[in-house]
Amino acid sequence: MNQLSLRARFLLGIVFCVGLTLLLLAAWHMWGGSRTEQALLNEVMRTHMALYEKYFAENPAASGGPSGKITVQRASGPDLPQELAVLKPGRHPRVAYGGHPHQVLVADLPTGRIYVSYDLTDHERRVGLAWMWLALILGVTLIIVAVTAMWVSRSIIAPVTAFATRLGHIDPRERNQRLGSDFSRHELAPIAGSVDRFLERLDGFVEREQSFTATASHELRTPLAVIQGATEILTEQTRERPAAQKALVRIRRAASEMSEFIHALLMLSRESQPDTEPGETCDIGEILPRLAEEQRELLNGRSINVECQCCDSLRVQAPRSLVTIVVGNLFRNALAHTERGAVTCEIRDRTLRIRDSGPGIAAEHMKQVFDRNFTTRPGGYGVGLYLSKRICDRYGWLLTLDSSPNGTTASVTF
Repeated sequence: MNQLSLRARFLLGIVFCVGLTLLLLAAWHMWGGSRTEQALLNEVMRTHMALYEKYFAENPAASGGPSGKITVQRASGPDLPQELAVLKPGRHPRVAYGGHPHQVLVADLPTGRIYVSYDLTDHERRVGLAWMWLALILGVTLIIVAVTAMWVSRSIIAPVTAFATRLGHIDPRERNQRLGSDFSRHELAPIAGSVDRFLERLDGFVEREQSFTATASHELRTPLAVIQGATEILTEQTRERPAAQKALVRIRRAASEMSEFIHALLMLSRESQPDTEPGETCDIGEILPRLAEEQRELLNGRSINVECQCCDSLRVQAPRSLVTIVVGNLFRNALAHTERGAVTCEIRDRTLRIRDSGPGIAAEHMKQVFDRNFTTRPGGYGVGLYLSKRICDRYGWLLTLDSSPNGTTASVTF
């Protein structure tokens, strides 16, 4: 019942109530009519009993006879049916003899036992016909009620349907959309007002977020550009100093990663979908070796073998910065949870797999690994996998983790 629509519930409720009412009225009418008819029949049979009692007293030799549908017989009569002869005094509602049903009244009088019978054949035919007409009238009435209820329910539910349609047509990319003016003179006005207040608050949130995003983009990109420019100048000035060159490479890489991270956040903050954004493709087979080499420099003396088996080319339609963030986060997670052993990556059938030989992820944590701020590593922030999952969901990629005590495999199907 809870799965039915509001219109279906209203229709079923009306049809049920009207049908039950008609059925009770019909049952009361039939029961009352039957009681009245039975009382009249009993009175007629008793009247015939009294009349024939006088008749038999005046004519002792008479044996009775038919009187319309009523037949009066004496126990001493030669034509008394065996079905009547076995009856005791009193009223017998239905006794079949002679091929017809009868109601029989038996009484012991001074003139002897008398049987008064009433042929019920026509009566039962009329009752059956009455029930048939009653069922027909009830069915036709229910059909009329159902059609009327459908029309009424359509009129009643029309504003709700219009309200739902209006809600469904709200474009989340547009601001200052309101519903109250369309339903100001209707019972839905309080609901429309509540929705308008919610939309107003939502517009405020979006406006503040967009303002913050634009401000952060400008304020963060400016110092990053300064850092990158200064790094290039220092690189030219320190060509003869290898130690300084190594430090500058790390600074330049960190600035580049920060720039890509800011770009990813700006992309995710937009409401437009990937298929409406300018197309850009990149080859994951080219990105992986560079990332693997960068991660080798961050091992800090740990005995971990980083292997990259990327013989196949895998091109995806997405900004290179976002793909780098996804793959880089998976790489860093694999290395962070591996003390010794190997971290391998491979591309096969448009699926990138990164395996580590760490202790794996506890079963109770598997449902939380993609939650924001969730981490099992001391000092971690719980942002890497969350951001990677957001990017994959945005572009329709499938990111999964398969973990066991022997290690974890992160898979991204593009």
